Amino acid sequence: MVKVGIIGTGSMGRNHLRVVNSITGFKLTCAADTKEENLIDACEPYRLEKVSDYKNMANLVDAVMVSTPTESHYHITKHFLEHHKHVLVEKPFTISIEQADECINLAKKNNCVLAVGHLERFNPAVEYIGSLVNRPLFIEVQRLGSFSPRSLDVDVIMDLMIHDLDIILQWDKSGVKQINASGIPIISNKIDIANVRLEFASGLVANITASRVSQKKTRKLRIFQKNKYFSLDYKKKRVKIFKLAQGTILEDIPEISPVEPLLNLWNNFLKTIETGKNYNVTGLDGRNALSLAIKISNNIDTKKIGF
Repeated sequence: MVKVGIIGTGSMGRNHLRVVNSITGFKLTCAADTKEENLIDACEPYRLEKVSDYKNMANLVDAVMVSTPTESHYHITKHFLEHHKHVLVEKPFTISIEQADECINLAKKNNCVLAVGHLERFNPAVEYIGSLVNRPLFIEVQRLGSFSPRSLDVDVIMDLMIHDLDIILQWDKSGVKQINASGIPIISNKIDIANVRLEFASGLVANITASRVSQKKTRKLRIFQKNKYFSLDYKKKRVKIFKLAQGTILEDIPEISPVEPLLNLWNNFLKTIETGKNYNVTGLDGRNALSLAIKISNNIDTKKIGF
């Protein structure tokens, strides 16, 4: 069994504890948090070691989940990779490309699995249409959420929009040639609402809106390609497919298993450790999404940038 430790026992850390504890191939051995009250409360249902300093976990684990504020991702990830431990780290991967590259190279050198927790990639609706998307021409995304103090260490692009950037980059690898972005701070000193229009070398145009100050939670993706249109609701894990056949528009709503994305993520992490084949969002994937997110954030000030 793969011995796992969770670093950070906030709201997401608690979910990781629950899911890891439910998977047969994992043994939940320890958790760390600098806030003792969080640690004690979150770990109450489980039999495990509780530590205040993650550096005391190395001898207790084969793998860790880094579920802490973004600015700490690099230092914690690097520490465990240096100790030859597998790492699953929340998105965004790090706060800089240089940090991401160092972690990627260290994981390769020490033969460790390094995965980034882009959870929406494991949404069963996203998995369903993955093989159906073919040369998309236009993509529109709305990712709107209500205020949460949990992620105010980063802007809304790093907090929410980065999910969709990661997914779109899997469907079009031609490269972004132009960015037009706008955004404003509302409840923090960082951008809280943002819209970006991305133009890819292939001709794909993606229009993405992200907000963390909306009353209604919306998570919708629309994809247009030759003779076909997909409408995906991340929240409901539902897909509608519209296609043109002999001059008629046909609608199909496939039945999709409502499996929890977090369970999918952890099962794929386990399969990668056990088989050596990749089933994760890799460190390189996380780096690419981070790179585009940084360019978009920078572009909000410069208004327009070419590549």
